[in-house]
Amino acid sequence: MRTFMNRRDMLRRSGLGCGAIALQSLVTESGFAMEAKPGHFTPKAKSVIWLFMHGGPSQMDTFDPKPLLRERDGKKLPQSFHNLKTSFTDVKTQKLMGSKFSFTRCGESGMEISDGFRHMQGCADDIAVIRSLHHEDFNHNPALWALNSGHNRGGRPSLGSWLNYGLGSESENLPGFVVMTDGAMKAGAGIWGNGFLPATHQGTKLKESGAPISNLVPSMNAEKQRRMIDYMRQLNASNSNPELEARISSYELAFRMQMAAPEALDISRESRVTRALYGENRFSQQCLTARRLVERGVRMVQIYNGCAKNDEWDTHNKNHSRHERLMSNVDQGCAALIADLKSRGMLEDTLVIWCGEFGRTPTTEKRNGRDHNPYGFCGWMAGGGVKGGQVIGATDEFGFRAVEDKVHLHDFHATILKLMGLDHQTLSVNHNGLDMRLTDLHGNNDIYDRLVG
Repeated sequence: MRTFMNRRDMLRRSGLGCGAIALQSLVTESGFAMEAKPGHFTPKAKSVIWLFMHGGPSQMDTFDPKPLLRERDGKKLPQSFHNLKTSFTDVKTQKLMGSKFSFTRCGESGMEISDGFRHMQGCADDIAVIRSLHHEDFNHNPALWALNSGHNRGGRPSLGSWLNYGLGSESENLPGFVVMTDGAMKAGAGIWGNGFLPATHQGTKLKESGAPISNLVPSMNAEKQRRMIDYMRQLNASNSNPELEARISSYELAFRMQMAAPEALDISRESRVTRALYGENRFSQQCLTARRLVERGVRMVQIYNGCAKNDEWDTHNKNHSRHERLMSNVDQGCAALIADLKSRGMLEDTLVIWCGEFGRTPTTEKRNGRDHNPYGFCGWMAGGGVKGGQVIGATDEFGFRAVEDKVHLHDFHATILKLMGLDHQTLSVNHNGLDMRLTDLHGNNDIYDRLVG
C-alpha cells in the first residue's frame, strides 16, 4: 500500500533535516539551557565560577602551612601513615619534604596564605578556605570525574549540568553552562557532560583559538533566518507537534545567540582599568570572560587551569619551582575576579570556587616532587553568601589526612547546591528505574552554617 508523508515528516526529512545537521552541532556544543526556574529554597548565590586547578595543587605550599613538616624535612614519615596508598610512591620509603614557601598572616582575619600568592593575600577576608577536603581516588581520571560529577566513573552528569537542570539559565541568549581550558583534559571532555540528563544541559566549551564557539557565523542574513523561523511556526500553528516545536525553539535560541555571544566574549569592550586589573595572560582573560558571562545570566562558568603540557599542577618533580610559576600564573586573575565582582555588587550572589581534583603528599617523589593525595587537601570559596576570612577544617601535622571537620567531596557538592538554593536529596532524575542524584546516597551540609556565618 502506498504511504504519504505528512508535512511535519516532510519538513524534518528535507529542508529542516538539512538545517538540523548544522543545528545539532550548535546545540550539542552550546548546551542551551531551559528558562530559569525556582530552586527548592531561597538561594544565597545565583551563579558559579569554578576555578579548577587541573592536576592537583599542593595544599602545604598554598593555603595549609605545616611548620612541623618543614622542621622534619628529610626525615621518614611516622609509621601511623604507612597504610596510605599513593599513585607512584611507597610512603614507607619516602622522606618528608617541607615547603620552601613562606606564609604570611593576611587581612583582619590573620589567615595564613603562601607568599606565592601575593595578590590573593589581599583577598584573605573575602575567602573561606576549606583545609579538610577529601575523597578516595588517588589517580587523575577517577578523581577528576569524582570532583566534577560526584562519581569516579564516566557517564554521570557534571555539577554544571545538574545546576542547569535544576535552575535553568537566566539568559535567553547564551548557554547556561560554559567551560574554558588551556589545553587537553586528562579525563576528556565528558567531565563537563550532561550524562543521562538532556543534552541541552551539557557544558559549552569555548575553543582556545579561532572563533570561541563553532557555527555562530550565519549562513543567511538575519531577515531570512527570521522569516524561516516564522514560517515554521506558521506551519506548526494549526496542529502543534512537540518535537517540531522543540526544533523551532532551538533555531530561535541559535538565532539569538549569534547576536549575544560575540558581544559577551569580547573583553576588548572592557575599560583599560579593568583589563589592567586582570592582567594579560590567558587565565586572567578567562576570568574576565567568566565575569562577563555570569553578568549576562550564565548559570555556571568553569575554568580548567593547568591542562597544557608542562604547565600542569601535577608536580611529580620540581614541585617548588613549578608551583612558583603556576601560582604566579593564576594569582592576579583570581584576586582580580574577586575584586571586580565585589566592586560591581556581584560577589554577593556569585559563588567563586578554587580547588583541584586532589592535593599532594608531604613526602618526596623523584627527590623534589610530590605525589597525588586525595586524603586531605584544600580549596576555597568566596561570594555567594559565603563569609570570608575563615578557615574550615584541618589536616594532620604533615598535611596528609583530613582530621578535623572533614569535608568529603559529596559534602562539598551538597553545600554548593544548597548555596544555589537546591536540596541535594531532592534534585534527582529517574534513570533506568533509579532516582539518580549528584551526591548519590551520600552528602551533608554540615559546613553550610559556618560558611554563611
